[in-house]
Amino acid sequence: MTLGAIRVAREAATLIRRSAQPRRLRLRPFAADSDSDLGSDSGAGADSGEGAGVGAGPGARSAAGADLVAGIDPRVEQLVRSWLKATHSDHAVVGEEDGGLEEMDLSRPTWFIDPVDGATNFVRGIPHCACSLAFWDGQRLALGVVADVARRRIYWAEAGRGAYEGHRRLRASPVRRLDRAVLATGFPPTRAFDPDDNLAEFSSVLRRSRDVRRTGSAAIDLAWVAAGRLDCYWEQRCGPWDWAAGVLFVREAGGKATTYAGLEWHPGDADLVASNGPVHTALIESFVDARVGAGFGVRPPQVRVGNGAGLGNGAGAARKNADAEDPDGRSGSSGR
Repeated sequence: MTLGAIRVAREAATLIRRSAQPRRLRLRPFAADSDSDLGSDSGAGADSGEGAGVGAGPGARSAAGADLVAGIDPRVEQLVRSWLKATHSDHAVVGEEDGGLEEMDLSRPTWFIDPVDGATNFVRGIPHCACSLAFWDGQRLALGVVADVARRRIYWAEAGRGAYEGHRRLRASPVRRLDRAVLATGFPPTRAFDPDDNLAEFSSVLRRSRDVRRTGSAAIDLAWVAAGRLDCYWEQRCGPWDWAAGVLFVREAGGKATTYAGLEWHPGDADLVASNGPVHTALIESFVDARVGAGFGVRPPQVRVGNGAGLGNGAGAARKNADAEDPDGRSGSSGR
């Protein structure tokens, strides 16, 4: 199962790269550790001379960007669904494009698919997006695979067997103090009209941490927490397809992944804090203080869907509506 998921994620990444028009940005693979990408597609003819760039470049118009995303997202998800139908036809599938969230039942084996995580980056020619797959076996997250499209990196993890970048095992960072931690986050698709927009949390940790990044790809952010490049990632109101694979990476690398209330994160929860472990408590305490001070509850509102799963404030529908109106992310899209 794992090798099959890695292969299909690698095929998806190649499809995303080849779909980028025009290819204005190029990012070559790291030369220092070229053997670290399990199942690398960087051999002869991998891109047919098309380069490793992704995205439509900074001059893309909204209509062109919408066409680009609308064209590649369903194709990638269909690629993965076709593989699943042929190999695991009895499993449920929840995908960002073709749905399944409303029927999600965590008592069943379920796959989560995010075909292009970092769609705004893809549209704007920023070489930072990924394809993300995760498998829930009916009791726990059992498998996760993320293909970093531009860097040609494969991150993967199996429950109880560790997390890896290619063949290299990942370990979360040893940073123990919040004021030395580098964090990453994103902002919810509802931020244009909902004051519970992550700014309270962001402001509180911006003053207490070493720095905060906002890269536009939750899947890669979480992989980087697992790899020790970042010390924490948090966000609210994403879909389970955005987070599921990365949550497994972080846990298998020795970190923690919980809700804002400190409860173990499960697919469908609308808020996530994933860290190296030592800074986790301080981070959650900072968020609680900031949210209460801003007049919010400890956690963002939860909307119940499917069989006991939650998703905050209809994030999936809000994100799709915002992206349809403005694929470049200027009017409230999360950019995922």
